[in-house]
Amino acid sequence: MFASLISKSGKTFRPLLAGLTALPLLVMCAPPVDDAGTPRRIARQVDQMLTSIAQTELAGDPELATRLGLSKDTAGYEFNAYLTDRSQAAYERMRVTRLETLEALLAAPRPAAGGDQARHLDTVIHAYETAETLFVAGHGQTGLGHAYPYVADHMRGAYIDIPDLMTRSHPVNTAQEARDYVARLSQIAPTLQDERRRLEADARSGIVPPVFILERMQTLAEEAGAGPAEEHVLVTTLENLMGGPEDLTEEERDRLLEMATGLVRDEVLPAYSDYGTALEKMKENAPQEPGVWQLPDGESYYDAALQAYTYEGMTAEALHAQGIAEVERLSGELMQALEAQGYTEGTLAERLAALTAEEGQLYEDTPEGREALLARLRQHLAEAQATTGDVMPYMPRTAVIVRAVPDFLQSSAPSAFYSAAPANGSAPAQFEINLGDMTAWPDFTLATLVYHETIPGHHLESAITAERANLPLIRQMIWNVAYGEGWGVYSEVLADDLGLYDEDPLGRIGYLQSMLFRAARLVADTGVHEMRWTRQDAIDYLTETTGLPRAAMAQEVDRYTVWPGQAAAYWVGAKRILDLRERAERVLGPDFDLKAFHQIVLSGGPRPLSILEDDVERWYIEKLNASK
Repeated sequence: MFASLISKSGKTFRPLLAGLTALPLLVMCAPPVDDAGTPRRIARQVDQMLTSIAQTELAGDPELATRLGLSKDTAGYEFNAYLTDRSQAAYERMRVTRLETLEALLAAPRPAAGGDQARHLDTVIHAYETAETLFVAGHGQTGLGHAYPYVADHMRGAYIDIPDLMTRSHPVNTAQEARDYVARLSQIAPTLQDERRRLEADARSGIVPPVFILERMQTLAEEAGAGPAEEHVLVTTLENLMGGPEDLTEEERDRLLEMATGLVRDEVLPAYSDYGTALEKMKENAPQEPGVWQLPDGESYYDAALQAYTYEGMTAEALHAQGIAEVERLSGELMQALEAQGYTEGTLAERLAALTAEEGQLYEDTPEGREALLARLRQHLAEAQATTGDVMPYMPRTAVIVRAVPDFLQSSAPSAFYSAAPANGSAPAQFEINLGDMTAWPDFTLATLVYHETIPGHHLESAITAERANLPLIRQMIWNVAYGEGWGVYSEVLADDLGLYDEDPLGRIGYLQSMLFRAARLVADTGVHEMRWTRQDAIDYLTETTGLPRAAMAQEVDRYTVWPGQAAAYWVGAKRILDLRERAERVLGPDFDLKAFHQIVLSGGPRPLSILEDDVERWYIEKLNASK
């Protein structure tokens, strides 16, 4: 029933789902049921189906298996020696496989409504249905929970993802893992060639990133392809990691290092040169301005992407109007907060610039200054950990560390981001901040950043999901942006509710600026892709509206250019969580329990907003009925 997936090694992985949909749904007598009322036979069938789906996905994405820290038994095969196949043929095979998967999911026996299994099934079905809607465009990259209009861009692509994988995720704890590292190095050149060919094929169909994106890609490709090979990060990383394995002899260590150096010199660096040459040629027919409306059927693509990242029925016009209204409201509140601190002259942007220029706001661009900034972030994290436990059902056991993005990744990395701990527990979770531009991080902005990325934001949500939610593997592989980023923004609001800014009025200004930025994103994203703004229009709007640095806002516009619709998910998701909380408070009155509300939101894991809404409504209705 399912198409086979062929790895680069030639191994065939066959899913286990064939025949599941033909199983009879009727039984002769009432079987035992689980806590939700689902017959245990059906529960087992659904469990097996979801496990097989996960292994099918992982068979086509060995790099994801490495990043997740999975074992061979969990993934279903030895994956650490392979890179993900980025050829057009592999992409088309995956689409066929996902269509067959969706067919099987829709025909699967239904668990009892309201239970964990029903939620799992509905969440996975939603991801596959959404992916198919965007697959129809026939270009770019579409996966479970994400879609990008271009095969590669300045934020993603084999040319930057593979060095990131090798230097940050590939384990070298044994001699075999060191051999796997070198095996992956041998696949980089053909993988870059596959990605380049897909980029070129899309370009021939009129699907090419704007010139300013191609120029950023060229810079990154040049950096990744710079020699000499002996000093290349792919070689030095292996050299450093090979000091660990006890079963690795000195002789084999030297041999592997020599092989790695030769592969980088003779294959990898020339492949990067070819990649950069192709990008230069693409600029001849690339648009000067952003906007997927320029692509074939681009308006329909944006509508689909916007709904994929928010919810069904959302329109660009509605989001644009909501964003403008929120910008007006938050601008007024922020002006009042600034006036209370003595900033009474000039525009909002000018007052924020004056605050940023105050002594003590900017950290020095020195090793000592960067360490002082990291220490400040850790201080805010400790404060949040001490306060948040009162309103959460439980706190994470998994540790999170605060660190700076490595220098060699600064040009391609986001400004700040969170990475969950791998499943094997080999490393803690990480909150990383890009310190390439120290002027981007005035002190008054740091507290709300920490609350969003760590506690009570992404780290709390992610760690609780991993530790408590008992999600099947396929659900751990699907991250719903509106839920996840919505929770991150909701956490900034929650920090204000908990009084974390009561003794830090400047920190509260940073929080309000952050919320204003989320609202302005709605206007800019829809402005670029629906209203046909120029890049400069969008940069000017964001800079003048939020008071954030122009260079940072240029980076933001470039992000929206290659990731249409995603930025809208932050505000839309947070608003839905806040609306659900307010609704539950009205219904339950004095019986409303914030800790219980958070348990309902978090215990179901990342899921579409419609399923989250069903879960919360079911909870407060049951609680209301129980009190009568």
